[in-house]
Amino acid sequence: MSNSLAIAALVGVAILVWVVFLYRKGKLKEDLALLWIAVSIAIVLLSTWTGLLVAINQIVGATNVSNVVLAAFVAFLIIVSIYYSVKISTLEKQNKRMAQEIAVAKVVSKSKDSNSDREQA
Repeated sequence: MSNSLAIAALVGVAILVWVVFLYRKGKLKEDLALLWIAVSIAIVLLSTWTGLLVAINQIVGATNVSNVVLAAFVAFLIIVSIYYSVKISTLEKQNKRMAQEIAVAKVVSKSKDSNSDREQA
């Protein structure tokens, strides 16, 4: 195992430990924790099981093993970007709906206040 693969395996283990720590502290939700746990396991597997990396390289037909690793990380970044885009879209819809509900509540509250002021006069 080369030094770079050993370092990658250590980084994968460190990511796994950190994710579990963040999840146990309640700072990371389950869906994100599972995503990062899968990533760290993939890093450790690809770093320690070079036969798998070579097999993937032969299946894909890449000229170099490092190209497979780079393509995997690019694919991962695309998946994470799509995931966060969906999350942001959902939060944007929720934010819009809440703003509309607050605006309606303010209008109703003002109309009740103005009605009670007229009744007192």
